Amino acid sequence: MSQTASGHFVRSPDKHSNTDKTGGMTIAPDASPTTILPYGPGNRWTFTYKETGFIQAQELALIYDASGSAPFTDEAHPAENTAEELWAAWAASVVDALHQEWPDRYRPGEVHINWGVTCPDEKTISEHAPHAHQHPGANPKYMTPAELDTHRYLYGHSAAGFHEDFLTHFTLPVHSVTGEPLNWLRLPVLDREWNPTTSNRGGFVQQATGWKPFPLQPTMDVRQVGAGAGLYVPPL
Repeated sequence: MSQTASGHFVRSPDKHSNTDKTGGMTIAPDASPTTILPYGPGNRWTFTYKETGFIQAQELALIYDASGSAPFTDEAHPAENTAEELWAAWAASVVDALHQEWPDRYRPGEVHINWGVTCPDEKTISEHAPHAHQHPGANPKYMTPAELDTHRYLYGHSAAGFHEDFLTHFTLPVHSVTGEPLNWLRLPVLDREWNPTTSNRGGFVQQATGWKPFPLQPTMDVRQVGAGAGLYVPPL
């Protein structure tokens, strides 16, 4: 830190830094992930498929969707439905739905965030993320009798089917060079877009607001995020 003539403190540039401060990423491929910053491109993780013993090394990333956002894009197209239009319709639909159903778990305006583990190309790995909060609808004690019958038909009398995640099928990843165990909270969160060149499911949320959650964040406040971005938010 250094002090200016006006008395304000400014941060001095870090010396001997091997990180890109603008992107918050380690820039050296397979660099030792021993900083507090997110893992950068090129960091590969080695893990084993438990059922067969198959070992693979992959880059990993987190993928998210705000509850109920993905279906809004299934019948939409960026050329016909803007991110802002989809945001307004989605926000009006979900803003207080979870609070009304589970008032002890969600405040007004909060929606659940679902998390998965994938690769940057989203092609080779697709699993639920470990340590992420489950949507309460996946808990049998919140189900209707008909939903519980379906659950038992699919998964038996155990709730195990709803709790499977990456670590159900694979060992804990370790860094392919250093052997350091993966910190799930430092995996990059993939961007979700909704524009003429990229139309991710639910991508209108980030496209319209410029916001995305931090790793494994359990909820988002629709009113807070929308207001911060200058978008329509349903009144309380």
